[in-house]
Amino acid sequence: MGHTESKDELAPETKPEVKEEESLNGVLRELRALQTQPTNHLIADRSCVLENAFSYFKSGKSELSPLEVSMVTSGYSEHAKEQGGPMREFFSLFFKEVLRKDIDMFEGQDHGQQLFPVNNARAIENHWFHALGKAIVVSTMSGGPGFPYLAPIVVQYLRGLECEHDLNISMVQNMLLRQLIKRINNAADGDQLQDAVDSDVERYIDNCGWPRPNMITISNRLELTQYLLKWEILSKRFAALEQLKHGLNTLQFLDKTRDLHEVEKILQAENGDHATAEYLKESLTKEIGRLNPRSERETNAKDFTLKCLPANKRHSEAVSLFHFITGMSSLPVNGIPLEVEFNRVDPSSELPQAITCIQRLRIPLGNETAIAFYSSFHKALTHGQYGFGRSERS
Repeated sequence: MGHTESKDELAPETKPEVKEEESLNGVLRELRALQTQPTNHLIADRSCVLENAFSYFKSGKSELSPLEVSMVTSGYSEHAKEQGGPMREFFSLFFKEVLRKDIDMFEGQDHGQQLFPVNNARAIENHWFHALGKAIVVSTMSGGPGFPYLAPIVVQYLRGLECEHDLNISMVQNMLLRQLIKRINNAADGDQLQDAVDSDVERYIDNCGWPRPNMITISNRLELTQYLLKWEILSKRFAALEQLKHGLNTLQFLDKTRDLHEVEKILQAENGDHATAEYLKESLTKEIGRLNPRSERETNAKDFTLKCLPANKRHSEAVSLFHFITGMSSLPVNGIPLEVEFNRVDPSSELPQAITCIQRLRIPLGNETAIAFYSSFHKALTHGQYGFGRSERS
């Protein structure tokens, strides 16, 4: 994958200890120093985040300016001071929007994980993949979420690493092609192999680059399989992959991080919901444990909150709570500090509140019973995701 020094290049006793995370942080600091233009203020309407984002990131040199975001809902501006919360939510919403099936930019499996870019003419002609790549870089530079949805083979390609030896049939999204590959490789003799080739009514073999004069035989069918896999997984997506790669190399991000495995966390699908859920539970348990109740009501609220934390297997609830507190749907590459406090400002309030710009959860003190408390959390997570300065968020 990345460059590994041999024993001849560096003796073990002289090999420097370089922490990848520190190296990645160093690159991000270097890139932020390049943002020398005046701050851009983007007004993003929740009903058209996709259009707002594409328009902004398709504009020239937008990456050279720090970005502040104001969110608008149903024509009303959300009154939130920009300290990172609105911007992070803007990127989270945008990244989720590009995964919509009707946008048709990606296909894959596991409910949005292990994705492959689609060779969509509309997206390519409108430079959507390039704009997305640039947005991922700007979000990462700004402490926002990454785009951890791509198949590992795609990330290898984008980073300029050798990947053809890792191609396999499990990556094939087209079920007809997958069946054809299996028939070709399961053929017991030349007649069965010819039947398999003749069944290729979609003409995959003609399109994959296989030299037409070459006879397909038992001895070279594995070579044919490699042609089919490379075409399906990489070659037919070339335009989309290259455009995304160009966008991700904004400010030479890919070039500067080529040998840093930590960058995979930004792009590669590795059960991101699980990682977010584990981080949330660990961080909140620690912060809630530090609270010093001043009354029986606060003691009860502290205990109720600990019992409210989503169970290990309920990742979707944990992601919802993480989004409620931070405005992000996934954990950024370097983590993010979470804070907890009792709502002593408005002790009669029954709903939890979140100050997303500083990632702080306010525990309500207005509930008389455990059931009322649990219901208040459920209500907040269900209805409190619509904006800053609206309902119980700020």
